[in-house]
Amino acid sequence: MTMMRTTWLALSLLLVPVLSAAEAAKKPAFAADAAKAPDVAAVVAKVQAFYEKAEGMDARFTQTFRHGGMPSRMGGSTAQGRLRIRKPRGEASARMRWDYDDGRMILVVGELAYTYDPDTKQITLYRLDARTLSAAVTFLWGKGNLADDFEISRSTRTDLGEGVALDLVPRKASEGFSKVHLVVDESTGIVRRSVVVQADGSENHFAFREPKIADVPLSEFDPDRVFPADAVRVDTQLRR
Repeated sequence: MTMMRTTWLALSLLLVPVLSAAEAAKKPAFAADAAKAPDVAAVVAKVQAFYEKAEGMDARFTQTFRHGGMPSRMGGSTAQGRLRIRKPRGEASARMRWDYDDGRMILVVGELAYTYDPDTKQITLYRLDARTLSAAVTFLWGKGNLADDFEISRSTRTDLGEGVALDLVPRKASEGFSKVHLVVDESTGIVRRSVVVQADGSENHFAFREPKIADVPLSEFDPDRVFPADAVRVDTQLRR
């Protein structure tokens, strides 16, 4: 169970940059003609610029985990919920909150991550090393650079939906994943969906709806307020 919860946290952190922070569904479909393929570097630059400007984000998400190409049980083959992100400003560090509809929660406050399990009513704390976080996470907070951390090319996959599909392969070996697929709105730099491919071939898919740019209040990331009052906090990992 502990390994399952740790994996759940790691997978979600890897997928932060896929948040579509505008009404991408209202945009017209892109032509599939390869001759009209946009310049990859230009698309990546738009993605980077968009998320550097956004102060915060709020969206509904659908997550599907596939093990060896088949749906796997992470609260069912498909999980849904809400994601909120707040960029660092002043003395306040970066914040991120995943609320699953089944009651699970992941809260990240700076270098601390909290996971809440409604079945056990337990909050587990993890220490994050910000220095080791991939640009796949930190570029959302105005730090890190996708082009520096990844070899990026046009994807040959045909099952990723409308938009500009990109393959991101980490320049340095990663224990968490082998590749990331992003589908980008060429005109805005907004990422519509993402697939993180793990070393064993398993895939974590995220899609977002009702997305918006939002200045999410700091109080919505307060670990002393967002969890149930009867939850038990376990912080043994912080003492290692």
